[in-house]
Amino acid sequence: MFLTGLKAKSIIKQIDKAQQARNYKASTTAVSSVAILQDVDKPFNQNNLSSLCKAIGVKSKDVAILEYVKTLTKEQREQPQLFSDKQVGWKGVFKTKSLKDFSATPFDILISYYTPENLSLKAMTALSAAKFKVGIDPAMEIYNDLTIHVATGQEVVFTKELEKYLKILKVIN
Repeated sequence: MFLTGLKAKSIIKQIDKAQQARNYKASTTAVSSVAILQDVDKPFNQNNLSSLCKAIGVKSKDVAILEYVKTLTKEQREQPQLFSDKQVGWKGVFKTKSLKDFSATPFDILISYYTPENLSLKAMTALSAAKFKVGIDPAMEIYNDLTIHVATGQEVVFTKELEKYLKILKVIN
C-alpha cells in the first residue's frame, strides 16, 4: 500500500512535468490520424464511430483505439489495444511496446473518451505525443486542448459538438 502511494505520486509528478512542457501549435495539414482512449466498461459506440470519422474527415482504418481495463485476464494480455494499471510503471513509464508506441505516436487528434478519475488513463492522455487533445471530463480540462462536456453514451451529441468546435478552431475544414 505504501509503495502504491509513492508510485502514484511519481506518476503524477511526470504528468505535471509533461503538462508544463506541452506547447500546442496549430497544424496547417489535414487531419489524417485519430486515436480514441477509453474505458472498456463505457466505450465509444462502434455504430457511431463511422459518423465520427466522417465528421473529422478520416477513414475508420486511420483510427487507433486503446482501451483501459481494471485487470487483464490471460486472454486479454495478448490484445495490444487493452491495458491496465500494472502496465504503467513508476514515473509514468509504459511497460509494453504497444503502450510506448501509442504514447509516442503524434496523432493529429487524441480523443480521451472517459470520465472516471483514473491515473493510468490520465497518464496516457498527458504523456501522449498527440498534437490536439479532446476530452469529455470537466476534471481533465487541464490535460486537453478542448473539452466537450457530455456523458459517456452520448456519442451523437459529442460528434456534432466536436465537428462544430474543430471547424471553429480551424483544425478541420
